[in-house]
Amino acid sequence: MRAVTFQAPGEVRLEERPDPELGAPDDAIVRIEATGVCGSDLHIYHGRVRIEPGFTLGHEYVGTVVAAGDGVTRVAVGDRVLGCFQTACGTCFFCLRGLYHKCDESRTFGHGAALGGLQGTQAELALVPRANLTLRRVPAGMAADAALFAGDVMGTGYHAVRAAGLVAGDTAAVLGLGPVGLCAVQAARAAGATRVFAIDTVETRLTMAALIAIFSA
Repeated sequence: MRAVTFQAPGEVRLEERPDPELGAPDDAIVRIEATGVCGSDLHIYHGRVRIEPGFTLGHEYVGTVVAAGDGVTRVAVGDRVLGCFQTACGTCFFCLRGLYHKCDESRTFGHGAALGGLQGTQAELALVPRANLTLRRVPAGMAADAALFAGDVMGTGYHAVRAAGLVAGDTAAVLGLGPVGLCAVQAARAAGATRVFAIDTVETRLTMAALIAIFSA
């Protein structure tokens, strides 16, 4: 299969890599339909985050399950799915409290050995461990570019709104209207904020935030 691999700061390369294989009963393999380039991918590209040369990048992905272990029950071969940017065990102290991002056995796609050695999703195929927790079916008719947001970007914006304790009737301020900030605007409106101050210096982002606020009302 072909994969986008990190070589050195400022250098990535499209290379041939062996197709992934199932290694555990709850593994799945996904044929990638669409994958995103996150800001953290750019940190790797610019050398601010170090990973091993040759490592496959990427952690935002939509695709179709092409193989699944006997322990995978929540998705099946042929399902169109999206996935979280990291895996979690589902049974540790943190997972049992819904804090999956703090999982004792967490592994992040495309971030090298330091974050679990899990190859990334900017490839034709991706191995997805803990598939019962990591993957979700994509609703019928949802475009790949919309579904991509659920696995990382929207979740980050949503988590920020939840962590702030925002309730219906509150006023919110979102500083910075990149993809995560725009998702936070949408999440704040969905949570019932009566006013959202969306702050940025880029006019097109301000326009997008205004449209999001209107259609999220």
